[in-house]
Amino acid sequence: MSNPWSVIDPPQNDVSARRVDHTHVLNLFWARDFLGRYLFVYEMPPEDAPSRIELPSLMGIQAVYVPANGQVSQTRLVLVLNEKSNWELFLALCNDLVQATRFAQDTLSAVHIVVRRLTRWQEFLKRRPSDLLTEDKIKGLIGELLFVRLHLAPKFGIGMAVQFWQGPEGLPQDFNIGDSAVEVKCRSGATAPYVTIRSADQLCPQLNEMYLFVVTLGKTIPEAPDAVNLPSLVSDLRDMLQADGSDKIERFNDLLHLVGYVDTDRYLEFSYVLSNAVMYRVVDGFPRICSDEIHHGIVRLSYDIKLSECHPYLGQPDWMGAIP
Repeated sequence: MSNPWSVIDPPQNDVSARRVDHTHVLNLFWARDFLGRYLFVYEMPPEDAPSRIELPSLMGIQAVYVPANGQVSQTRLVLVLNEKSNWELFLALCNDLVQATRFAQDTLSAVHIVVRRLTRWQEFLKRRPSDLLTEDKIKGLIGELLFVRLHLAPKFGIGMAVQFWQGPEGLPQDFNIGDSAVEVKCRSGATAPYVTIRSADQLCPQLNEMYLFVVTLGKTIPEAPDAVNLPSLVSDLRDMLQADGSDKIERFNDLLHLVGYVDTDRYLEFSYVLSNAVMYRVVDGFPRICSDEIHHGIVRLSYDIKLSECHPYLGQPDWMGAIP
């Protein structure tokens, strides 16, 4: 992840800036002020800009609205990073704004999108973990994103695939697809052949059909030809959403934030190769525990399933193609 501010020299006054993307419909800039601070600037014609705007307060980032005046000919919405050491997080926020506004129809709608995204970032920054996700959560997220990329997006389109992804929002299963639910579990090839089920509802949905998709990963290096990791998967899916013109890019980024993921190259060290993927049809007789089978005094449970006992239940939905 390259630092776009590192190639901009601080000016003597005002700001030095470089356009983010010449193909973008908005005038967005990486910039530095005379103090050397990192800025993100949205510049708009004063005649199109709203007369006033309420900006959320973000931890470690100043958000400033500068109307056109005698010194500044354009109206500017400026984000200022307080500490340069947090530039990766700031870059992730700025890239989110770039992605969310790419298809904005006009200045007013773009401003509304920016304020909406900043408000979501305000919520995320208040609750975000102080460090990276644990390796178990990293692998779990990789498994879910692989399911989106390899199976849902080719069949339903990337926008609808993201709509199906509901696990980060607190639903018992990771995906609800029509009248079927899919729970994705990810395991390491070096561990015992088990998967952990973390609630009595996880394999017992209210929908007609239930499937368990189990992904097996092997550790590798980021440079390996078939390596999969969170930065590459997230980038690929964002590119697919942008190319599709989907309006689900905001939802996708929000779901990543709910999981606790924020863009950083530190996740590259957690790179894997897809070793195996298996789908099971969860029906009567499948090794599972449901809420109606346990005493009402038990409020929380988790249990391990032996995968060798699941082989008689191999199966997949009619819409699903061959599993790689």
